[in-house]
Amino acid sequence: MRRPDAQAARAGLVITLQALRNADGGWPYYRGKLSRLEPTCWALLGADMALATTPLARWAGADALLVEPATGQVNYAFNALAALAAGAQDAAPAMTRGIIGGLLAVKGVVIERTPVIEQDTSLQGWSWTPGTFTWVEPTAWCMLALKRWPGEPGPTQARLRDAARVMRDRACREGGWNFGNSVVYGNALPAHVPPTAIGVLAMQDQRTDPIVTAAVGHLERHALIEGSTTALALSALALLAVGRPADAVVDALVARSAEADVTSNAAVLGMAACALGAAAHGGLPAALALSTVATA
Repeated sequence: MRRPDAQAARAGLVITLQALRNADGGWPYYRGKLSRLEPTCWALLGADMALATTPLARWAGADALLVEPATGQVNYAFNALAALAAGAQDAAPAMTRGIIGGLLAVKGVVIERTPVIEQDTSLQGWSWTPGTFTWVEPTAWCMLALKRWPGEPGPTQARLRDAARVMRDRACREGGWNFGNSVVYGNALPAHVPPTAIGVLAMQDQRTDPIVTAAVGHLERHALIEGSTTALALSALALLAVGRPADAVVDALVARSAEADVTSNAAVLGMAACALGAAAHGGLPAALALSTVATA
């Protein structure tokens, strides 16, 4: 169902995002700070800004992955987000291919098994930054990017198989994923809404899989309780991705968006704008949807 109220709320967020934009065409997390990759990508996804007007192409390093001038670091999760945003605009196919190729070439490091955490530490998905351990959120974002804009078939399928194993290994016992380990010292830890929603987005093409249905159930039970703008926005996107009702979450997001102003986090405003746009049009933006898979 299309939501005119969601469209109106999104329009207000877009005006605020425009006010937060830096002179270089990118977005900071907070007004007056340097432009960063994550808020710039979410602004592209949420406000329909043109890729060519942003500094993203200038941030490409020697391996084609984007390096933020503000930190000098490569963040694999946000590179995946950039590939999704750029690929959907069809404006810079070489940049999209370069990021995908760069992501295929990197893996989270292997660490020793330990009885403290009940997970397979030999599994290699993606880490947040180079030389660090595999985490759920970057693995899920990279998984979604490779499904949406697959690279070379053999390496892509191998990495997607590894990523699926990571997601299954890290799933919490009652469904969903958390920010870290699912079991520590024999105690099952609870899932959290944002990583669970990102996991559902990454596995939206497997919506009948028990791991996905359990994660969706967690979102339906906890999105409103957790209640942050990030949790609401990502939950709305995830529920729409798998065809589940999202009206209650969108209602809460519309109400929360009325509180946004130029002191807000621009990345979160972009997420909210993206989710409200999806609700307004009755489906995910092409950048995040796996119903039709493109080739970079």
